[in-house]
Amino acid sequence: MDRKGIIAIAIAFATLIAWMVFNQREMQKASAAQAQQRAAVAREKAAVEAANPPPEVTPPPAAPVPKPIAEAPTPEEIGTVTTPSVEYSFSNLGGSIVKAALRKHEAEQGTRMFLNDFGSVPIGAVTFQAGEETRAPFTGSVDAIAGVATFERTGADQLQVTKKFELPRAGDPEEYRCTLSVTFTNRADKAVVTPGYFVSTGSAAPIHQRDQGIYTGFTYDGSPKFIDVTWFSAGGMFGFGHPERPVFSGQSQPPAGVRWAGVTNQYFTTIVSPAGPPLGAAVWARRFTISDEAWQAAGRSHEGQSGARYGIDGALGMPAFTLEPGQSLAASFHIYTGPREYSRLKLLGGDQEKIMDFGTFAIVSKTLLNSMNWLNARLGSYAAAIIVLTIFIKLFLWPWQNKATQSMKRMSLLQPKMTEIREKHADDPQKMNAEIMKLYKDFGVNPFGGCLPMLIQIPIFFGFYNMLGKAVELRNSKFLWVGDLSQPDTVAYLPGLGIPINVLPLLMAATMLWSMAISPKSGDVAQQRMFMFMPLIFVFFCYNFASALALYWTVQNLFSVAQLYATRNQAPPQLQKVAAPRKK
Repeated sequence: MDRKGIIAIAIAFATLIAWMVFNQREMQKASAAQAQQRAAVAREKAAVEAANPPPEVTPPPAAPVPKPIAEAPTPEEIGTVTTPSVEYSFSNLGGSIVKAALRKHEAEQGTRMFLNDFGSVPIGAVTFQAGEETRAPFTGSVDAIAGVATFERTGADQLQVTKKFELPRAGDPEEYRCTLSVTFTNRADKAVVTPGYFVSTGSAAPIHQRDQGIYTGFTYDGSPKFIDVTWFSAGGMFGFGHPERPVFSGQSQPPAGVRWAGVTNQYFTTIVSPAGPPLGAAVWARRFTISDEAWQAAGRSHEGQSGARYGIDGALGMPAFTLEPGQSLAASFHIYTGPREYSRLKLLGGDQEKIMDFGTFAIVSKTLLNSMNWLNARLGSYAAAIIVLTIFIKLFLWPWQNKATQSMKRMSLLQPKMTEIREKHADDPQKMNAEIMKLYKDFGVNPFGGCLPMLIQIPIFFGFYNMLGKAVELRNSKFLWVGDLSQPDTVAYLPGLGIPINVLPLLMAATMLWSMAISPKSGDVAQQRMFMFMPLIFVFFCYNFASALALYWTVQNLFSVAQLYATRNQAPPQLQKVAAPRKK
């Protein structure tokens, strides 16, 4: 690599560090400015109220009225049922699951993984308005031995709601799924008409301080896209922006129906699905802010930083119904509270595995995930599985890579002739391009011959990108200094800036530069310098991503280096003109 190339790479890395520093400082400034603005608004409001006190109004005399006795609020009672995989906490206020603790998973080392730990609406809450914060008292009981929780309440309209949760037992193959049965009974002397009702999915929230917002969101059967927490923010381009969106809502058109709806973070999900007809008729979701106090109270690490954290609530809407006096309506739902494991979700049916949201290269992601799990079952290490899987992929691509290397060497032999053509026709680009293409044709050289392996690796890279960012199997998997392959391998932070130092992405960039330095040079100098920015692009993709992705790309870079050294003693390609085809 020449001096100009080294300088270009140095400038690129300096630009990356400068951008990270600038972005970190701007976020801190924005947070401080928002706090100051809120304080100023509060002071101004207090000053206005002090300067303009409400006028004193003397009420007219009236007959004394007996003071009503205030009804004491119903105290909350929590009942807990522990299954082999989930510990469910039920509340009589709302008659639903307020928290679900996953016994086989941790949020962070030493802390339990809770679902719905920040949300205001319990899992399985039944409301007649989407997003209603139900704290209405229910009567009922929780039988921890039988694994059953029952709740009942009769509203002012004399509509009785009876709920029964049946939890998975030991040996149940669906260890993270419980059943909710809901029965509506009209106890009034006239018909009760409802516009429909909503069954809450509860909430999802990020697990770590630095989790990307694109992984926390809401989706449902037939959804055209994943509604992550960034969807609710104001935004847009070229003046066609939109204001902040308070809620997301959608309706299913008959005869189709919504088979399931769920909220999810990067690795865990809660899904509500009707166990039988009717299917859902609508969906709803909203974003909420998680304060620093709530985050720390839940035992989550904040790494000395503050900033906006967002969770999301969701609900599945059911069709309207009318009940005559004494009539009842029963419905049943499945509630899944567990990890986003593709194979486990696929067994639930109804395409619930689509909550993984693998994107455009879904078939590649699924193949890689299944292959990685198969190798891990035999090697006992996900790091080893990723390394071996990468080697298999590179061995499969070896013939194309070797052919591409030979093509690049032939291109490099044409460089003197190409330089001569460029100098000769510098003032006539059209003529220059025509002569260069004729040169390629005369010597039988394909200018894109070296691009085929890269084109093949693009879907593989993005398949790994989408898969490794959502593979809960990788959580807490260790490799050398990496404590968790599902997270960046941060070893320290830049003092005073809070910018993480992640080693694997830097090693990945170094091995990529090494591979580029010993690869045959093809194309003009400008193209070669453009390719030197590729390591910077890959660092951008991998720096704050799961370290497993940087491990994969580092291993494939090292394999490419070994392949180049192994084939460098091959006989050099001969540059000969191709015989022109005979005319008939």
